Amino acid sequence: MKKIKEFFLNNVFARPKVIICITIVAIGILTVALLLTGCCLPLPNAGAGRQKFFLNVGPAWSPDGSKIAFVKPTYYNQDNNSNWGVIWVMNADGSNKVKLTDDTEKFNSPAWSPDGTKIVFGGPVNKGDIWVMNADGSNRINLTNKPRDYYGDPTWSPDGSKIAFGSEGRIWVMNSDGSNKIMLNKDGSSPAWSPDGSKIGFGSVGNWLGNCETWVMNADGSNKIKLTNKYNSGSPTWSPDGSKIAFSPCYANNNVDVWVMNADGSNKINLTDKSGGWLEEWSPDGSKIAFVSQPKESNINFFVMNADGSKKINLINKPGNYWEPAWSPDGSKIAFVSAGSEEKFDIWVMDTDGSNQINLTSN
Repeated sequence: MKKIKEFFLNNVFARPKVIICITIVAIGILTVALLLTGCCLPLPNAGAGRQKFFLNVGPAWSPDGSKIAFVKPTYYNQDNNSNWGVIWVMNADGSNKVKLTDDTEKFNSPAWSPDGTKIVFGGPVNKGDIWVMNADGSNRINLTNKPRDYYGDPTWSPDGSKIAFGSEGRIWVMNSDGSNKIMLNKDGSSPAWSPDGSKIGFGSVGNWLGNCETWVMNADGSNKIKLTNKYNSGSPTWSPDGSKIAFSPCYANNNVDVWVMNADGSNKINLTDKSGGWLEEWSPDGSKIAFVSQPKESNINFFVMNADGSKKINLINKPGNYWEPAWSPDGSKIAFVSAGSEEKFDIWVMDTDGSNQINLTSN
């Protein structure tokens, strides 16, 4: 054994071969494990895996409901189903479209500050910092400015004083000017502030087998509590009053459902009962939940239901792929991304019963 150890330590030609062998074995084990356990990301079934996902592009309503920010994609990363491109803003009726970033730049995930004066966003692609700019695109500032790490999922605290974000499997928080960056958790992604700003929910991988769980912690990173156990769930979505959390666990066959539980993790209820659902969003009054589903292999539609899972309604009910439902602040409209039958990107808006559908971008 001693001679074998000395050989690996001293023989410089052997070390690369050993590293390659170990890497190959590790990749093989990881692949088998993921196939057996399923992934933690709430994605549609295998039929949808062949389609392009229009995620990270908005639409994002301004707090007063007068404007919508969105990304016009110019680059699609198939490895993680993320889109990157030019950030635009327009009036809620589609008029007065203004380009906030240059055609040569690739950003995503715009989010308005609570007072509507600023927009935080991520990018550029393959570098991944967190940026902030005025709502008209002026005074753009790089808040993280650390090119060796990848930052994403920026989200404002309810009072606008802080921004939580993810970085390569870690949860961070910083002041809204980029100062006082603090890592809150070494394992997690997609942070979500509670409505009162006292807590942050997040999805945590937990181990390299891909078993995700939903956690919650105080806004300073203390008192971490695991809310799910072997649910293979991800990022939580808080109800407007903060009393409940919706989440989308996925199973080994990649089927997903919309669940809801109390904010302490108790009373978990499957609202869609294996009929499918993910990317869930509460209505502003907390009475309804919009979500994406795939009733047929060729169609990715989205639905709305009561918060108890009753009265599910297919709001689109036509061929195509539809993503990212976003309620207007007054709860009267839902904006969404449409890929259409030919995967053509557009931002649409409609009434909450599915009527009066209007294409705002007509790309």
